[in-house]
Order: sequence, then structure tokens, then C-alpha cells
Amino acid sequence: MGYAELIQTLQTLPQERQAEVFDFVEFLAERYSGKKVRTDEHATGALADFRAHPFKVKSFVPLTRDEANAR
Repeated sequence: MGYAELIQTLQTLPQERQAEVFDFVEFLAERYSGKKVRTDEHATGALADFRAHPFKVKSFVPLTRDEANAR
């Protein structure tokens, strides 16, 4: 897949999904470069919200060990 095809595919996604893809690419860049890529702005979306506030996910109820093992 070339850049043109990638961009064309991204443009077919809803804005929220595009933001999630951008967040993921940013995560990969940070992971493999060892430095922060973007500090002044953040994309919006579910992944961005989770990354900013990982323990403040709406309606999240943690499972007990037994509940998790039963699933």
C-alpha cells in the first residue's frame, strides 16, 4: 500500500476514526523513536481520551479476578 492509497482510504473514514488512526500513528512514532512527537495538541476521539485519562473511562466497571477468569 502506497501513501496515495493510504490517504485515499483514510479519507473514506469518519472524522472520529481518522483521529484514532492519527493517534495510533503518533503512538507508534513515539514508541519507536523514544521521544514525544506531539506535545502541544492532541487529536480528539476515544483513543485520545483514553490516552489522556486512562482511568476515567465512562461506565468502566473493573472485573474481579473470578469474573475475568470466567469469561
